[in-house]
Amino acid sequence: MDFKRKLVPLVATAALTVTTLAGCSGSNNSAAGSSASPEGTAKTEAGSQKASIKAMTILFGNPPATENNKALEDLEKRGNVDLDVTFVPSEAYTDKLSVAVSAGNSYDLLLMDGGKDDKFSNLVKMGAFHDLTPYIEKTKNISQIDDTVWNGIKVDGKLYGIPRPRGLYGGGEANILIRKDWLDKYNLAVPKTMDELTNALAVFKEKDPAGGGKTIPFSIYAVDGINSPGPFAGVAPIQFAFGIPNIWKLDNGKAVRDFQTPEYKAFLEWLKDSWSKGLIDKDAPVLKNQGQARSKFLAGTAGAFVGNVSDMAETNIEKLKQTDPNAEIAIVDVLEGANGQKGVAVLGGYYGLWAIPSSVKEDKVQQIVDFLDFSASEENVAFSKAGVTGIHSSDFKEGIAVQTEEQKKQYDLDKPSQFVLENRVDPYVYAGSKDPEILKAQKATLDVISKAGIENPFLSYNSATASKNPDSYKKMSAVMTKYVLGEGTWDDVQKEIDAWTNGTGAQITKDLLDQYNAEHK
Repeated sequence: MDFKRKLVPLVATAALTVTTLAGCSGSNNSAAGSSASPEGTAKTEAGSQKASIKAMTILFGNPPATENNKALEDLEKRGNVDLDVTFVPSEAYTDKLSVAVSAGNSYDLLLMDGGKDDKFSNLVKMGAFHDLTPYIEKTKNISQIDDTVWNGIKVDGKLYGIPRPRGLYGGGEANILIRKDWLDKYNLAVPKTMDELTNALAVFKEKDPAGGGKTIPFSIYAVDGINSPGPFAGVAPIQFAFGIPNIWKLDNGKAVRDFQTPEYKAFLEWLKDSWSKGLIDKDAPVLKNQGQARSKFLAGTAGAFVGNVSDMAETNIEKLKQTDPNAEIAIVDVLEGANGQKGVAVLGGYYGLWAIPSSVKEDKVQQIVDFLDFSASEENVAFSKAGVTGIHSSDFKEGIAVQTEEQKKQYDLDKPSQFVLENRVDPYVYAGSKDPEILKAQKATLDVISKAGIENPFLSYNSATASKNPDSYKKMSAVMTKYVLGEGTWDDVQKEIDAWTNGTGAQITKDLLDQYNAEHK
């Protein structure tokens, strides 16, 4: 078998670390190296036609091994498929996807990583993809995806993509992670309120636990001013503690953007005060993403940053302990404001949509959907975590792979989870630790935040005006940054908010509200 042909990593490495997002499960399969279970819908019976599928997907981290990959061999055998996957590093994906879509007939299956955005909706209306509505109705596993997710990806009432399910709660920037050993050192409890968090950050600043004046109490990063305004990102739990909406809210039928609320001013004042006291990383205005903020935390210099339960992975803890063997991480489930305000964003419940180009023949569409449904079967939960029994693990118990050091190395080389193109629905999808105690803590946090969700009523809608005016928030972001850094006035900020509200923002608001009202007659 020619694995060089089958795996086509365009770049050998990428900057980001792989986070396996297959669902956790209590399956007692020793792994998935056995024959397909009844839940898998790939046609595996003798004499059935083998599906040949060429797919393109996004890659975070290193690609799977291209030679003698036993994980791929096993999945192909059980799924009765010849799978040819092009893994494209995240930083190059947008360009490569555009080329693939334009070519039309290059792939059988494409991951539209932006989900149901304007680009996807426009391509659907141009006839670029198959309508998958009748095929999805026949599935056993994919059809278990929450109706909220399906409703959020429809275009003109039809389904042109299959979402890769993620949790409705707990992804992205859901929780504050903080140095538990630093809190213990100064007799501080894990913060539950804004006041307790602010005090802990102030103690970190004063006591300098990292030593040599290197301590960064709170590591956050700048926004690009395109999707949203504001000086900093990595602050969602704090915004919710101030009572700020999840981007938008409806107030008696009127659409209100987060920065149009009085709570947003109070939030900016907290940022301004915290900045003046040195509680926020002085590099925050030039940091570009969550990964850079996380890196400072894992390097042992930052006391807190905003991530989610997947950041409690043992690999992160091991990295932190290389700097400080006594390091411990605690997680703030939900941060409360002065009047009990708190929350976590209710997400779209998926990352990326699998779309089948219209150039693919009709009789092959069912085979592709069948394979994705097979991918989402219970047995492939075990496969994504434990690979093939005897090669990548010895057993699979209560959602955790039992592995020798040699098996771990082979698992990391073959990366079985990368070939499970469609993961199974699982509310604990972000709880992926192989350590039983950490896994228990991850699930406990997800249980708590699942009761504190705050919805964005316009989450599934797109504004054509916003797409045509990608810089509509940039000036506002600039003046907000100056205000927080002590270089501008609130009047400057209010002036830009008013300019947006009465200008481009008025049409963006109308675009979204019209779509909402049309679906909620």
